[in-house]
Amino acid sequence: MPIVGKLTFTEEEKRHILRAYRRLLRACAEFLDRPGKAELRRAFRLALERHGDMRRRTGEPYILHPLAVAHILVKEIGLKDKGAVIAALFHDLVEDTDTSLELIAQEFGPTIARLVEALTKIQRVRSPLDSEQAETFRKILLTMADDIRVALIKLADRLHNLRTLQGLHPDKQAKILAETEYIYIPIAHRLGLYEIRSEMEDIILQLREPEAYQEIAQKLQETAREREKYIQRFIQPIEERLRAELAVPYKIESRIKSLSSIYQKMKRQGVRFEEVYDIFAVRLILDSPPETEKADCWRAYSIVTSLYRPNLNRLRDWISQPKPTGYEALHVTVMGPEGKWVEVQIRSRRMHEAAEYGLVAHWRYKQAQNGRSTPRSDEALEAWLNRIRSLLENPELSSIDLLSELHPDITHEEVYVFTPKGDLKVLPAGATVLDFAYEIHSEIGRHAIAAKVNGKPVLLNYVLQNADQVEVITSERAEPTEEQLTFVRTGRARLKIREYLKQQRRQAIEKGREIFEWRLRHLGLRADDPIIRELLWYLRLPSLEELWYRLGTHALDLARVQEFIRLKRLAQHTSIVDQLSQQLGLLSGAPEVGLEEEPHTYATCCYPVPFDSIMGYVSAEGLVIHRTTCKEIHRLLSLDGSKVRPLRWTATPRKTFLAALLLEGEDRQGMLLDIVKVISLRKRKNIRSIRIEGKASYFQGIMELYVYNEQELVGIIRALSEVRGLLRVQRYQVGLNGQNL
Repeated sequence: MPIVGKLTFTEEEKRHILRAYRRLLRACAEFLDRPGKAELRRAFRLALERHGDMRRRTGEPYILHPLAVAHILVKEIGLKDKGAVIAALFHDLVEDTDTSLELIAQEFGPTIARLVEALTKIQRVRSPLDSEQAETFRKILLTMADDIRVALIKLADRLHNLRTLQGLHPDKQAKILAETEYIYIPIAHRLGLYEIRSEMEDIILQLREPEAYQEIAQKLQETAREREKYIQRFIQPIEERLRAELAVPYKIESRIKSLSSIYQKMKRQGVRFEEVYDIFAVRLILDSPPETEKADCWRAYSIVTSLYRPNLNRLRDWISQPKPTGYEALHVTVMGPEGKWVEVQIRSRRMHEAAEYGLVAHWRYKQAQNGRSTPRSDEALEAWLNRIRSLLENPELSSIDLLSELHPDITHEEVYVFTPKGDLKVLPAGATVLDFAYEIHSEIGRHAIAAKVNGKPVLLNYVLQNADQVEVITSERAEPTEEQLTFVRTGRARLKIREYLKQQRRQAIEKGREIFEWRLRHLGLRADDPIIRELLWYLRLPSLEELWYRLGTHALDLARVQEFIRLKRLAQHTSIVDQLSQQLGLLSGAPEVGLEEEPHTYATCCYPVPFDSIMGYVSAEGLVIHRTTCKEIHRLLSLDGSKVRPLRWTATPRKTFLAALLLEGEDRQGMLLDIVKVISLRKRKNIRSIRIEGKASYFQGIMELYVYNEQELVGIIRALSEVRGLLRVQRYQVGLNGQNL
């Protein structure tokens, strides 16, 4: 029976649709019985009929998209669930056609209708107070707490959209890439879907840095044969010992590091492709029964380390203590032939399934054991959801704030630390002693002043390492500060600190308002007097509330306010006003810098100069200009794309711009003098600041200097690269260089 006979597709398109449907049917054959296959066929017919002749921007029939999403869900994410597959086929149906949820419930039952409703709610984000991206993030997390299948379908949907992104306008691509990087990749990582995460990261690299992507891909291809020969030499003695000493079936395979991971390591460490030693890893998978799998993994570890010398600092035991994502394995790095370090991953087949499909694999094992048809979340996932639920349920937290607060909790790897009594606490990598204190209790975090880590005193910003034992020292007189927000990593700590600071701010504002209004009464002024607006302009404050806050915290001297008002009252004519303005240092308009005529500043996270590729973010203080490669503008783009816009340079006047360079090299005598000679004498440029840290015979530094444009800056970098012992010179950018001196 022809399925697409009534629609106006070409014969080739009809064949393409049928092939995609049969491919999905084959993928589902493992878990669908005859009635299930019939229901899937009915769902496909309904989706095809309702989407009709709709086409994607790439020009292909739209029905191919939900078919591809459903296939990704089954084969790549590993969710073998009929309801989820049908919901994936229907995920755009209510939003894009006249199909009702009532019809879906009537034809396919309430469970599938609820899944489709949740997917539709995520897509129908129209909040005037929050950005579309931030509200999407909130809704995905909320639906995850109710039914994890919704988040998995969204991940499959996003992955297919990324694979077919080439047909979109570059501006639309940039928005989708930023949203993927900031929302979907962290969620995929947190659910243990590492292959999905890696492909998303690779696609982002391919579109943002096509030259770097092609260069790494080409070098991987060129070294493939040599790499395969080396792997065979490495695993041959291991196989011989395993056959002789381990009485369980096994499989040895290799995996190549993703292109994006290689690129990030090259950037982070400042090395060439040839210097990345862990481009590949060897994976040993044992077909052990659950009751002996851990012992078998350790026996295999013993065999490997008896053949090759291990680097004990690189041993990772995630069998005794699995990751919160459910990941279990032994990782050990050993010295292989030719003096090359090789990482070996040892896991059972069950652990391998969990590693490939993340928490989805755990649900499948639970389904098999419990005989349940509805996926149930793993304990690790439940622990994580409980950890974020307090943030989700906070009514005062906007979606943008939620995204900013919660993002660190789902982005990073974990660190495992202990209380003085030996209780284990799991925190994001990079977490500090203060994060640990808030993890114990809010009041402990609030009054923390220092800590003892492994018996040694440390400050609150000490970054925790695996297996640290932490004792927090408190004082009733200690209170949270703004500075603490610069080093805490967890959403819980950041939220509690901000709640306290907001409360303190409200009290300071009320105190400042009383002071200000008392002074106005004594001066005979009303709160709406035009002089007040001029006062705010003079003080460069955005609002009257900020003025009250400065007065309430004694950051602003009341005498300065009184003096301004007194002098303004003396000004009777325009000439006097002009003279007064000069006396008080008032500005008469923004300087021309070659951009649109509006108030603007240049971001110090990326230091844009003419003629960098730039974007602008519309903040409360005006337009803030960033380089398009800036991590911060990507974050802002994902938070609220409506406030980010592309900009271009026009004819630029003869004006200098602040730039920054990252310098690394040999900490030799005369190095700083040689650098200054190049900048000041040879290039005749003004240096604003130099910040340097030395470690043994190696130094890292950041230099701020003034240049006219990017071309001039490139010339300076080339000149500095000739300085003896200077190993690395490049433009400084927060988040890309990994430096924050």
